[in-house]
This record gives sequence, structure tokens and C-alpha cells, in this order.
Amino acid sequence: MTASKRRAALAVGVALLLVTAGCSGGTTPSSTTENTDTPTTTTTATPTTTASSTTTAGTWSPNVSVEQYPPGVADNGTLTNHSELINAHFDATANKSMELTYRESPSSQEDVYRYAHGSNKTPFLTFSNRSDETVQMVEERYQTDTHGYERMTGNNGHHYFVTQNEIRDGFLWVTEPEQTARYELTGFFYAGNYTVNGTVERDGRTFVELTANESTFDNVSSYDGRALIAPEGVIHSAELSLPDPETEGEYYNYSASLDTDVNWSGAPSWVADLPHLSVSMVEDGHALELRNTGGATLPANASFEVYVKNMSTGNQTDIHRSNADATGNITTGAPLEPGDAVYVTGHTEENSTSFTLHDERVRGEYRFPTAKIVGKHENIQFELVTGLVEDNATV
Repeated sequence: MTASKRRAALAVGVALLLVTAGCSGGTTPSSTTENTDTPTTTTTATPTTTASSTTTAGTWSPNVSVEQYPPGVADNGTLTNHSELINAHFDATANKSMELTYRESPSSQEDVYRYAHGSNKTPFLTFSNRSDETVQMVEERYQTDTHGYERMTGNNGHHYFVTQNEIRDGFLWVTEPEQTARYELTGFFYAGNYTVNGTVERDGRTFVELTANESTFDNVSSYDGRALIAPEGVIHSAELSLPDPETEGEYYNYSASLDTDVNWSGAPSWVADLPHLSVSMVEDGHALELRNTGGATLPANASFEVYVKNMSTGNQTDIHRSNADATGNITTGAPLEPGDAVYVTGHTEENSTSFTLHDERVRGEYRFPTAKIVGKHENIQFELVTGLVEDNATV
């Protein structure tokens, strides 16, 4: 089944929430950093955790008190406010080490997504494994407060991206995981008539089980949803099975599971293999500094494009050749070792601005407003953005 057919089939009711969030353009948990399946032209994947195996692992009891009901559940045991439940989940996990795994599996194939962070929301790590009949694409991103390091693995091998500041082009599970995870978890509860179905004791903890056997949407012929939720609202597992409206007897299965015992152990090993380039304003904006702050050496003769735009508000990362006020090209000379830097100055004559690269720090006549440096060397692409810091913005 093609990916487009899968998405079209799930456009009924809850499916809109479950499948549309993914598309656009420190430390990490060790259980996630090396979890990259080798791409092939087949669509094999890790087996899906089914509803029965997830929710029944432990000891089930029909006994549950109103005091144990998670946020959003009314005194009669009915989930009446799914937004309150989702907010409680993310509030409770915001400052805890956690790894959320989400799976969707039409027919025999499966797409897997993960989002993990430590005691703070950054740095975080994301993982995406998507496939159709011919292509499998694995994406991983390690995001700090200022930089993102991404590896994409497909039929043509590895490709890497180093970004500075919030460049969010790409697959949303990778670039905006919290928003996407919130969206997908909402989808489990949005269209089901969930009610309390007892408790489950697992690993010394008590979870409230919610189940739904019909949808609030008339065009969904069958609905099978289950979730295990802690009394404070943390969703530890959720499963949903929906029929494909176009194929008789075929179902789409979704699952989400939360691991709060992750071993947070550092950036993925491949991050150290990339040059950690960073661009900043120096000389009160009269020069750009391009520095290798760590990782691998940038080889000699690396070429970059420089885009400059005078903007004080808006998305400063959204600068391209087509909308820039000035553009130019620079090429490094010697290799740029970790700790080394080169400098860019500009010169305007009439209506044209040219840029020059220097090995030593120097003050140019041109004053940069917001600048973006874009380059590609071998299989590594760089997108680095900086704006002038107001406290230093004096001529």
C-alpha cells in the first residue's frame, strides 16, 4: 500500500490528527542514539506493540477509585476533556528524562518515531523511520539550545545537516517533536468514547486503564482504543486500531509508549564526526566570524554562500537567495580545525556588495544586519544564521 493511500484512508475522523502532523520539511538517551535500522528497499520493521500486550502486562484489577482518575476524567469515569489530559501529561514530563515512541502500521509495514530529552527540554533527540514500497528513510536529530545536528539515512547512504538557530524545515517529528507528539497523543483520544476500565499494577506502579470500543464519529465503523495512564496524567501507553475504509478487513494500528527510565548518556556518536560550525557577529557587526567550535575538522576549500538581509523582526532563519538584500560566495583556504576561525567582511560599491574571507580578525566597512551562511561539503550541509546583538549594535 502506498504512503499516499495510507494517509488518504486515515483521513476519517481521528485519522486527521494521527497522520497529518508529521510533514513539513547536552545529552541523549543511549537507548535511542544508535537505533537506526539500515535502509533497504523492503519495508520490514520492528514488530508493533499491540494493544493487548501493552495494556495487560501486569496485574489488572476492576477496582479503581475516583481519586485515581487522571485529569480530564469525570467522576462517572468518562474521559470528557482530552485536552486537560494531554496538558497534564506534558506538564508532568517537561522536567524528567523520558523517551516517547510512536508507531503507525498499515498492513505489514511500520513507521516509527521517537522523541527524548533529559531533565530539561533541550538538548533533545528525535528519531524517525519511515518507508513505503521502495524507499526507507531514517532521520535523527540532536538539538541543543543553539545548534542542530541531523543525520538522514536512505537508499543513497548518509547525509548530514548542521544548523544554527531555529531552522525548522523538514519532517516535523524531527524538527518540532514536542508539538508533533502532543498532536499525535491527542489523536488517540479525540474521537473515542473512553471510559475507565480498572487499574493495572506494573513494576510497582498503578495505572488507570481507559478503553474505547466506539468512535464519536459516525463514519468510523469500528474503534478499539486503550491507554494506561498514571493518576497524575502521564500517558505511559496508548493503542488504537481503526479500519481502512477503502480495503475490506485491513486495519491501521497506532501505539505510543513512554519510557521514563532512559539512560541519558550524551550526544549520538556520529555528532562528533561533524564540524561544529558557528557564525557570529564581531567588530560591532562589521565582520562575521565563522568558527569551528568542535567535532571534526572542516576540510580545505569548502565553499559557502552568504545571504544578508536587513530585518529586525520576523523569522531570521528564513533568508534565501531570492529574498536577501545582498548575496555572495566565500571559499576557505586551509582546513578549519576545532577552535579555528575565519572572518568575513563586506564592501558595497554603488548597489552591489561583495564579501571577502580573512584568516585574521579584521573590521570591514560594511555593517551586517542579519546573516545566513549556507554551504555543502561532501555529504554535510550547513545552514548557520546570526543576527546582531542589540547591546553591541553600535557603529
